[in-house]
Amino acid sequence: MNKKERKNTPIRAVQIMKKEFFANRFGVKPRELAWGIIISQNENSEKDLNAALLFKKDKNLFIDILNDKISPLINICGCQTTAVKATFNRTRCGYSFKSGDLKAFISKEELEKAYHNKLFNQDLAAEAAKLQ
Repeated sequence: MNKKERKNTPIRAVQIMKKEFFANRFGVKPRELAWGIIISQNENSEKDLNAALLFKKDKNLFIDILNDKISPLINICGCQTTAVKATFNRTRCGYSFKSGDLKAFISKEELEKAYHNKLFNQDLAAEAAKLQ
Protein backbone atom coordinates (compact mmCIF):
# COMPACT_ATOMS: atom_id res chain seq x y z
CA MET A 1 0.00 0.00 0.00
CA ASN A 2 1.50 3.34 -1.02
CA LYS A 3 1.21 6.68 0.85
CA LYS A 4 -1.70 7.90 -1.28
CA GLU A 5 -3.73 4.72 -0.64
CA ARG A 6 -3.01 4.96 3.12
CA LYS A 7 -4.33 8.54 3.20
CA ASN A 8 -7.57 7.46 1.57
CA THR A 9 -8.34 4.61 3.94
CA PRO A 10 -10.74 5.31 6.79
CA ILE A 11 -9.61 5.14 10.42
CA ARG A 12 -9.59 1.54 11.63
CA ALA A 13 -10.05 0.26 15.16
CA VAL A 14 -6.62 -1.39 15.09
CA GLN A 15 -5.04 2.08 14.75
CA ILE A 16 -6.88 3.30 17.85
CA MET A 17 -6.52 0.44 20.32
CA LYS A 18 -2.93 1.08 21.32
CA LYS A 19 -1.62 2.58 24.54
CA GLU A 20 0.51 4.91 22.44
CA PHE A 21 -2.59 6.32 20.71
CA PHE A 22 -4.29 7.20 24.01
CA ALA A 23 -1.05 8.40 25.61
CA ASN A 24 -0.53 10.81 22.72
CA ARG A 25 -4.17 11.89 22.76
CA PHE A 26 -4.19 12.70 26.48
CA GLY A 27 -0.59 13.85 26.91
CA VAL A 28 0.80 11.06 29.07
CA LYS A 29 3.50 8.43 28.61
CA PRO A 30 2.36 4.97 27.47
CA ARG A 31 4.13 3.33 30.40
CA GLU A 32 1.86 5.32 32.78
CA LEU A 33 -1.23 3.50 31.45
CA ALA A 34 -2.62 0.00 32.06
CA TRP A 35 -5.58 -1.77 30.47
CA GLY A 36 -8.45 -2.21 32.88
CA ILE A 37 -12.14 -2.74 33.57
CA ILE A 38 -14.36 -0.21 35.31
CA ILE A 39 -17.03 -1.79 37.52
CA SER A 40 -20.02 0.43 38.21
CA GLN A 41 -22.54 -0.91 40.70
CA ASN A 42 -25.78 1.01 41.28
CA GLU A 43 -27.97 1.09 44.39
CA ASN A 44 -29.86 -2.00 43.13
CA SER A 45 -26.59 -3.99 42.96
CA GLU A 46 -26.69 -4.08 39.14
CA LYS A 47 -23.19 -4.13 37.68
CA ASP A 48 -21.98 -2.50 34.50
CA LEU A 49 -18.52 -3.38 33.14
CA ASN A 50 -16.61 -1.09 30.78
CA ALA A 51 -13.18 -1.35 29.22
CA ALA A 52 -10.80 1.47 30.06
CA LEU A 53 -7.22 2.55 30.43
CA LEU A 54 -6.14 3.09 34.02
CA PHE A 55 -3.57 5.60 35.22
CA LYS A 56 -0.91 3.76 37.21
CA LYS A 57 0.00 6.77 39.38
CA ASP A 58 -3.44 8.28 39.95
CA LYS A 59 -5.72 5.44 41.01
CA ASN A 60 -8.84 7.66 40.87
CA LEU A 61 -8.67 8.49 37.16
CA PHE A 62 -9.21 6.43 34.04
CA ILE A 63 -9.60 6.94 30.30
CA ASP A 64 -13.10 6.07 29.17
CA ILE A 65 -12.30 4.58 25.77
CA LEU A 66 -15.71 4.80 24.09
CA ASN A 67 -16.48 8.27 25.46
CA ASP A 68 -12.95 9.53 24.67
CA LYS A 69 -12.41 11.33 27.97
CA ILE A 70 -10.62 11.16 31.29
CA SER A 71 -13.06 10.39 34.09
CA PRO A 72 -12.78 10.01 37.86
CA LEU A 73 -13.94 7.02 39.87
CA ILE A 74 -16.99 8.43 41.66
CA ASN A 75 -18.91 6.85 44.54
CA ILE A 76 -22.12 8.76 45.30
CA CYS A 77 -25.74 8.06 46.23
CA GLY A 78 -25.30 4.33 46.78
CA CYS A 79 -23.42 3.85 43.50
CA GLN A 80 -19.89 2.46 43.60
CA THR A 81 -17.26 2.60 40.91
CA THR A 82 -14.04 0.59 41.08
CA ALA A 83 -11.26 -0.23 38.68
CA VAL A 84 -9.27 -3.43 38.18
CA LYS A 85 -6.32 -4.12 35.91
CA ALA A 86 -7.15 -6.42 33.02
CA THR A 87 -5.52 -8.30 30.21
CA PHE A 88 -6.22 -6.99 26.74
CA ASN A 89 -6.64 -9.23 23.68
CA ARG A 90 -7.55 -8.48 20.10
CA THR A 91 -10.23 -10.80 18.70
CA ARG A 92 -11.82 -11.18 15.28
CA CYS A 93 -14.79 -8.96 16.21
CA GLY A 94 -13.16 -6.49 18.57
CA TYR A 95 -11.22 -6.19 21.79
CA SER A 96 -11.61 -8.31 24.90
CA PHE A 97 -10.67 -7.28 28.44
CA LYS A 98 -10.50 -9.87 31.21
CA SER A 99 -9.71 -9.75 34.91
CA GLY A 100 -10.53 -12.94 36.81
CA ASP A 101 -14.24 -13.59 36.21
CA LEU A 102 -14.85 -10.07 34.90
CA LYS A 103 -15.06 -9.51 31.16
CA ALA A 104 -15.61 -6.41 29.04
CA PHE A 105 -15.71 -6.13 25.26
CA ILE A 106 -15.47 -3.34 22.70
CA SER A 107 -16.48 -4.20 19.14
CA LYS A 108 -14.58 -2.75 16.20
CA GLU A 109 -17.78 -1.09 15.00
CA GLU A 110 -18.35 0.64 18.38
CA LEU A 111 -14.79 1.94 18.38
CA GLU A 112 -14.85 3.16 14.79
CA LYS A 113 -18.21 4.86 15.40
CA ALA A 114 -16.90 6.59 18.53
CA TYR A 115 -13.75 7.92 16.81
CA HIS A 116 -14.70 8.34 13.14
CA ASN A 117 -15.27 12.09 13.42
CA LYS A 118 -12.44 12.78 15.87
CA LEU A 119 -9.50 11.79 13.69
CA PHE A 120 -8.62 13.17 10.29
CA ASN A 121 -9.29 10.87 7.38
CA GLN A 122 -10.37 11.28 3.77
CA ASP A 123 -14.00 10.40 4.52
CA LEU A 124 -14.16 13.22 7.06
CA ALA A 125 -12.49 15.63 4.64
CA ALA A 126 -15.03 14.72 1.93
CA GLU A 127 -17.90 15.23 4.40
CA ALA A 128 -16.53 18.65 5.35
CA ALA A 129 -16.19 19.63 1.69
CA LYS A 130 -19.86 18.78 1.08
CA LEU A 131 -20.91 21.07 3.93
CA GLN A 132 -19.04 24.10 2.56
